[in-house]
Amino acid sequence: MFDYLLRTYVENGLVDYKGISRDYLFPAYLKQLAAAKPNQLATEDERLALHCNAYNAFVISGVISHKIHQNGKNVLQYYPEDGTGFFDIVEHVFANKTISLNHLQHEVIRPVFKEPRVHVALVCAARSCPSIRAEAYEGTRVRQQLEDQAQLFANNITYVKWDEHHNRVSLSPILSWYGEDWDAQGGYLPWLAARVTSEELKSKLTDAQSGAADVGFNEYDWSLNSQDGGRSSVGGGASFGSGSVPNE
Repeated sequence: MFDYLLRTYVENGLVDYKGISRDYLFPAYLKQLAAAKPNQLATEDERLALHCNAYNAFVISGVISHKIHQNGKNVLQYYPEDGTGFFDIVEHVFANKTISLNHLQHEVIRPVFKEPRVHVALVCAARSCPSIRAEAYEGTRVRQQLEDQAQLFANNITYVKWDEHHNRVSLSPILSWYGEDWDAQGGYLPWLAARVTSEELKSKLTDAQSGAADVGFNEYDWSLNSQDGGRSSVGGGASFGSGSVPNE
């Protein structure tokens, strides 16, 4: 069901929020997530795929339900009286528990699966996030899908670029925010170097690892990853928050 929705309403990494909000299958899928029983799945890969799909579906649901259509970073915009931001709102029902996006990502997915490639699969609805995949993650091939996402990420100048003028490798700040998750891989620089196709960029990433080149992090574009230029057509006026950054 979620696979159909993504194939129908995602194009070039952008989401048709208006379309998916009108499709009766989307609330039906959210009901499936509410009643899901991850612990009864046969394999870890099936559980990983389910959790990745749940996160992305809940982000889309939040964008729709809170009528997000602006860019911005004010995490207090939603409920100023208690300071709750988009990623901290406890409103998503998964496996019969009501949780927040931050809880699902930082308290479940990251520590349980210890898979750094989830950071190129979990999409927070901002344009600087990795592009949302136009298909659901499946247990039988989730590692292959994650590797494909990782290679697309590593070879996209939006996320990884050599800045010759400043002798600097310019990277997505996601790599800095969650850098510890790549420790078991030797760090994110060799992880990227193993995946880039440009020999020059591979060399510069190796230089950066040895200190022969600098590493910088791009400014994050928090505007909505909507197909209509960053303005969702579902109405309303809440600003998009940045609560997915750790400890914010």
